[in-house]
Amino acid sequence: MSFLSRIYHWLLSERWRASLGALAGMGLCAAFLHAITPDRHWMLAPLAATLVILYVQPHSPVAQPWPVLGSYLLSCLVGWVCAQGVAEPQLAATLAVAASIWVMVRLQCVHPPGAGMALLMAMDGPQSSDATMHLAAQVGLNVGIAMLSTMLVSRFVLQRPYPYTAEAAPINRHHTQDATPLRRIGLVHADLASAIHTLDTFVDVQEDELVAIYNLAVDHAFGRHVGLVCADIMSRDVVTAHFDTALEEAWKQLRLHKIKSLPVVDGYDRLIGIATVADFLRQMDETSAAGMAVRLQGLLRRTPGPTSAKAEVVGQIMTSRVFSACPETPIATLVAQMTDNGLPHIPVVDAQRKVVGMVTQSDMLAALYKRIAVSEAQGAA
Repeated sequence: MSFLSRIYHWLLSERWRASLGALAGMGLCAAFLHAITPDRHWMLAPLAATLVILYVQPHSPVAQPWPVLGSYLLSCLVGWVCAQGVAEPQLAATLAVAASIWVMVRLQCVHPPGAGMALLMAMDGPQSSDATMHLAAQVGLNVGIAMLSTMLVSRFVLQRPYPYTAEAAPINRHHTQDATPLRRIGLVHADLASAIHTLDTFVDVQEDELVAIYNLAVDHAFGRHVGLVCADIMSRDVVTAHFDTALEEAWKQLRLHKIKSLPVVDGYDRLIGIATVADFLRQMDETSAAGMAVRLQGLLRRTPGPTSAKAEVVGQIMTSRVFSACPETPIATLVAQMTDNGLPHIPVVDAQRKVVGMVTQSDMLAALYKRIAVSEAQGAA
């Protein structure tokens, strides 16, 4: 990686993104509040803590809209009640913080700066109705502008969604109710609920992110123990096709080598697509066995003349968007792609996108079988 590339990735690291977001968000808050109240200072101290959470932990449950809005609203109410009903400021502050935590937990709107707001309200002591209304307007403006600025900065500056939305689960390509293979043996909601109930604590992470962390840890452990990469298991004598390869010739290659896919390369052997048996079948509408055979023969037969109403070369039926790997890619990465996306074969390319190998499900099974067998034999020795 070049020096400039290192600098670029360093500037895009999460710590810099968070700082840049906070800079833009705080600037917008300050500008909006000053424009609304140019002769008065309306910025509240807990706003700084809120911005830390919104930009450093944007996926956290405590950074979502309801926890932010609910915590400030309810904590202000709790602090005001304690200030009005308890004469001793220290006792009022103590009760306000404890009560605000109880309310936030009870109503599922935990946001730590809310307790700070309750403390400020209690320490100010009893206030007149005008002062209370002024403070309520001040809190509302601070929170509203903070939320608005976070949405704007997250979308247009940081290029990440806010509020957080969970990623959709991979769709079962077989159109059945079963989960994808990796998800069948991974964590489910009941597992997480049981663990949290056993620990009897709060978990400051979204459920799907916790599952993602678990899966990444499992993948890393798998790669660490197995230690295989694509270069260790891939086939190197790869049969390929070109964009202008005739369909009949491509089909002959598939049958001759008893394979199900042909990487499609350009004149420099760089990967531009992949032609599979499924790509051939997609060209035919007839679903009966006899009709399919006739349609296949018609598809493969070259049309005489300069024009044709059907596909004639591989480039017209190939899949252009191809998941590929490099020789150094751990096979743990391929497992997820093969199982979740139903990929029976993955081309392996070098830095110039030239095809240097192919990894199939058979390669994976053979490698894992041998590695497990060797490990068992070493353990028994």
